[in-house]
Amino acid sequence: MFERIINNIYKPSILFIIAVTCFVIITMDAWRSWHNNQNTFSWDIANYYSYLPAYLNNNGSFEFNNPSFNQSYLPVCPFDNKHIPKTTYGVAFLYSPFYLLGQKIAINQNDARDGFSEPFSTAIHWGTMLYALLGLLLLRNYLIKYFSEKITTITLAILYLGTSLFYYGVAMPEMPHAMLFFLFSAFLLVNYHWHIKQTFGLSVLLGLIIGLVALIRPTDVMIVFLLLFWPIAGKFQWKEKLFFFIRNYKYVLTMLIAAFLVWLPQMLFWYSRTGHYLYFSYGDERFFWTDPQIINVLFSYRKGLFVYTPLILLAFVGFYFMKDKLRELRIVLIFITILNIYIISCWWDWFFGGCFAARSFVQHFAYLAIPLACFVNFIFEKWQKPAWNNLVKLVTIIVISLGVSLNLTQTYQYSNNIIHFHSMSKKTYWLVFGKFVLNEHERSEYWNSLSLPDYEKLKSGENRNQ
Repeated sequence: MFERIINNIYKPSILFIIAVTCFVIITMDAWRSWHNNQNTFSWDIANYYSYLPAYLNNNGSFEFNNPSFNQSYLPVCPFDNKHIPKTTYGVAFLYSPFYLLGQKIAINQNDARDGFSEPFSTAIHWGTMLYALLGLLLLRNYLIKYFSEKITTITLAILYLGTSLFYYGVAMPEMPHAMLFFLFSAFLLVNYHWHIKQTFGLSVLLGLIIGLVALIRPTDVMIVFLLLFWPIAGKFQWKEKLFFFIRNYKYVLTMLIAAFLVWLPQMLFWYSRTGHYLYFSYGDERFFWTDPQIINVLFSYRKGLFVYTPLILLAFVGFYFMKDKLRELRIVLIFITILNIYIISCWWDWFFGGCFAARSFVQHFAYLAIPLACFVNFIFEKWQKPAWNNLVKLVTIIVISLGVSLNLTQTYQYSNNIIHFHSMSKKTYWLVFGKFVLNEHERSEYWNSLSLPDYEKLKSGENRNQ
């Protein structure tokens, strides 16, 4: 067993994960925008996090009388006129092991044990960085079933170092996206094994993953389409898949019960505060289904996916190269990708406020790794024209290297307030492109060229093309 572990460690994809883990530990302070006398418990994170200090330190109350916490981050519940989190408890559940670690450190250091002191923010920040790394490991274990070590390693490198997964896995891991990436990766692996051999253990695990994904971000429950349309014995047929679910109804029922149990505490919490088991906590925020901002979501200088994460284009190209065993997954992956783009583009705040890049896509990079790996596999292992072989590989390596460099540069720029959190324009983008420091003239031009969004018009559906 020890020999097998050692042999696995020396595999390139495992060595890559170990290397980036060391890189993250060493360089963590270069990416984060807060320091030891601050915390990240603000805005969305305040809502995700508030369940823990409320129930473990404040007798179940969300009325925090604490100078380290801005109470206005939490909306007021119209049923009792007291503060209530806008979000569900799902992210808090994933925070919880590191919250308890922060509690222990606070006791040892004689710091405040209110949930908002430095030990809590540091423990949760360091702890949640593990989710992206664990997601990489789970994704690696899935990809290696179809691709070689070389292809798997290159794919993981592109995803982690060349996309906004890096920012949300290192600089702001408290946001839910890297955690959802972990859950999506876990779903791919568990779903793969469940279709090979159905067991109650795998059914419970798959149900818990689906339930937690839907709890954290309800629209991401679309990942269940992969379960519904997953091929059996390499092929998908409607009739065969329907009978497959009927034959395994016990396991399907177990999965549904597990997913429901994840939601049950949230439903009971909402009932205790509102008298309703289901409660829409986002107030006047809504979707505009007839006015999708697809072009802006993909190409806007404010937050466009392909502007700030251009390497993910390789995954879209990779759909064409999904052959052999993965051919049957192509249609459902394209469907989920299009559905996700549409849903994101219909949300009233299609750029999702103050954040780096198009954050709502980060978790979806997990399944986009499949067509991405197909593209990488074609270039590095299946290219059939010897005369062009080395040139094509060289060009691809250059493109990947430039994409990684751009992503790391922009991550550093955002963490150091050079890329604005919600007001980037075309002029601002090219003014700061590739720069780590702005002189006085550039700084003045920077502020003058920002394009401030009008949130009131966005909420009303007016002038959504901002």
